[in-house]
Amino acid sequence: MKSQEISLNGQISPIRDAVAALSDSAPQIMAFGTFFAQGHDTGEHQHDRAQFVHAERGLLQVWAEGGQWSVPPGMAVWVPARVQHRVRAISDADFVSLYIRAPYRDEPEIPVPSRCGVVTVPPLLKQLIVHLKELSAGQDGDRQNRVAAVIADELKELVSADLHLAIPSDRRAARVALAMIEDPSDGRDLAAWGHEVGASGRTLTRHFVAETGVSFSEWRRRCRLFAALEMLSAGRSITAIAFDAGYRSPSAFSAAFNKFFGISPRIYRAASDHRL
Repeated sequence: MKSQEISLNGQISPIRDAVAALSDSAPQIMAFGTFFAQGHDTGEHQHDRAQFVHAERGLLQVWAEGGQWSVPPGMAVWVPARVQHRVRAISDADFVSLYIRAPYRDEPEIPVPSRCGVVTVPPLLKQLIVHLKELSAGQDGDRQNRVAAVIADELKELVSADLHLAIPSDRRAARVALAMIEDPSDGRDLAAWGHEVGASGRTLTRHFVAETGVSFSEWRRRCRLFAALEMLSAGRSITAIAFDAGYRSPSAFSAAFNKFFGISPRIYRAASDHRL
């Protein structure tokens, strides 16, 4: 099937319909690609097959129970079968998803995780995924199967990338988290937030640690850095991003970004632009 554009409101989805129509006898791994304009949101949905959402160009976010996952170019997020999720395009984005069913006898066992997670996509795997998408538009089933077999082997060797921002399950802590996502520059501590949401700072501290796995200060650091990814994709200046993401100076922002991602924001943007 060829790449197809999905409507901005997420209601018309040729790819979703095509995946839903796949029979049990369809190949174990299928590839479909599309273009999302900036701001596109698929709305919540699920698939009977596991999905491997690969960002070929642009920045995507995947939301599911438990939080959000950022998917910059060169990375992908696993979405297990029958998990409710939605995909947002933070910038204009081309992406290719693999849709993977459970193996039959003599088919490879693909290590689909039980929870969503981001992984790096090596250049070879990226090219194979794009090639499988192109082959899916033709009739050469044997060649598709050979490429899919190599992809299955490559999927066993992927390295996880920690681009998950968990949302606490406690409604008061969740209000704080969602407000911080909306405005990462908000510098209030949990005691101040507690006055707004009706909980003590100590209670909120406990919920963040227990329900996200990290302290509030670490959670806020990740929130700000993931927001910076969005702003970099939107073409904002480093100075504007630094202050809008809650940093005291561009140098403090650049140091934090470099420490977390292993690359400066300027080099990251240049590398992302090169992929366009």
